[in-house]
Amino acid sequence: MNICNKPPNKTAPESFGEAVPEVQVQRARRNGWSWPLHLFQIIAWLLYLFFAMVGFGILVPLLPHHWLPAGYICPGVCFIYHLVVHLTAVSIDPADANVREKNYLGPLATFSRNQHAHVIENHHCHVCDVDVSAKSKHCGTCNKCVCGFDHHCKWLNNCVGERNYWLFLNSVLSAILGLGLLLLIACYIFVEFFIDPMMLRSDRHFDVLKNHTDRWFVFLPAAPVETRASAILVMAGIFILLSLMTVILLGHLLTFHIYLMWNKLTTYEYILQQRPQQEAKEVDKQLESCPSQV
Repeated sequence: MNICNKPPNKTAPESFGEAVPEVQVQRARRNGWSWPLHLFQIIAWLLYLFFAMVGFGILVPLLPHHWLPAGYICPGVCFIYHLVVHLTAVSIDPADANVREKNYLGPLATFSRNQHAHVIENHHCHVCDVDVSAKSKHCGTCNKCVCGFDHHCKWLNNCVGERNYWLFLNSVLSAILGLGLLLLIACYIFVEFFIDPMMLRSDRHFDVLKNHTDRWFVFLPAAPVETRASAILVMAGIFILLSLMTVILLGHLLTFHIYLMWNKLTTYEYILQQRPQQEAKEVDKQLESCPSQV
C-alpha cells in the first residue's frame, strides 16, 4: 500500500535492466566528413564562400580592363588549388596503417585506467586493439591511432598526421596567397572609390548609367545586379577586415609550423616540451606569492 503518495522503499531493482548501468559504445571517426561536424569547419567553409563571392563577384570586376585577366587568374588559381588540397586533407584517413586494415569503425574497446596506465603500451593500442608504429598517437577526438600525429585540426575536423601534413600546409599557404591578392584588390578599390570612381566603371554595363556614380553594378559581367555605392563600400570594408584578420592568423600558423619543421618537431611534441616549463613557472609564481618565513 502506498500511503500519502510516498515512493516505496526499494531494496532491489524491479527489473534486470535497472541493475546494469548503460555503457556508451565508443566509435571512431574516419575523416573530416564524419559526424559530428565541428563549428569551426562550418565557419571555414562559410568564409571561403564569402571571400570567393565578394572577391570574384564584386571586387575583381571593378578593376580596369587591363588588370582584369590578372585579377581573375592569379587569385583564382590560388583559390582553386586551396579548394583541392583542403578537400583532400579533410577527406583522407590519417589513421595508422594497421588501424586502416582493421574494421575500426565498429564498437571499440573501452579503455580502463585500472588495467593499463597508457592507451598505447609497447606499440600496442588497447583501444584500437592493434600494433601501431612508434610515431603513432591515439587521438581522443577521432578515437583512433594516427601515424605521425601532429595535432587534431578543428578547422579541418580531422587529424593532421603523416598522410595529410603537407596537404594541410599547402592549404594554409594557398589560402594566404589567394586571400592576400584579393586583399590588395579590395584595398585598391576602396581607395579608388574616393579618389576617382570612374576608374572602376570600365565595364560596358556602366554605359547605361552614364555619370550617376551613386548607382553601381555587382556580379559583372555574367549577372549584373544594380546596387548603391554605399553597399559596395560596406562590403569592401567588411572584406578587408575579415581577410586581414584571416591572413594574420594563417600567417602566424604557417610561421609556427615552419619553426616546428626547422626544429624537427611536431605540434604534439612541442606541447609536451612546453608543459614542464609551464609547470615550473606556476610553481615559481606560487613561491613568489607566499610570504617568506624565517
